[in-house]
Amino acid sequence: MGKVSRQDGDLLSIISIFHYVLGGFQMLFSLIGFVYIAMGVLMATGAMDSAKGEAPPPELGWIFGGIGVVFVLVFLTMGILAIKTGVNINRRRHRTFCIVIDSILCMMVPFGTIVGIFGLVLLTKSETAEEFEG
Repeated sequence: MGKVSRQDGDLLSIISIFHYVLGGFQMLFSLIGFVYIAMGVLMATGAMDSAKGEAPPPELGWIFGGIGVVFVLVFLTMGILAIKTGVNINRRRHRTFCIVIDSILCMMVPFGTIVGIFGLVLLTKSETAEEFEG
């Protein structure tokens, strides 16, 4: 069984840090969904009624709130999974999990794509695969 080169080991450490940073930013970005949730609650309860015109229908408020909840859940989940992937890369465990999450991260343009592609390139190298098995 071959040992991973020093350069590949350093690259794996760097890409794990990138996963931590990306996960943190995704979890921070998920806070935007709370604006939609708050706006949806205000619309649904009628708090946005004004004397100037008609208020938006309450159904629109529920749609806004639902979009906000989905937004928060998706980005929080992806942030947690990105951080977990960084931990697994750093510990050299669960290579298949890391490959799957990096593939999903490729859909998060632009930073997820960059981190995902570099992660996939490193994780699919034969030397790196041996490091994860050993």
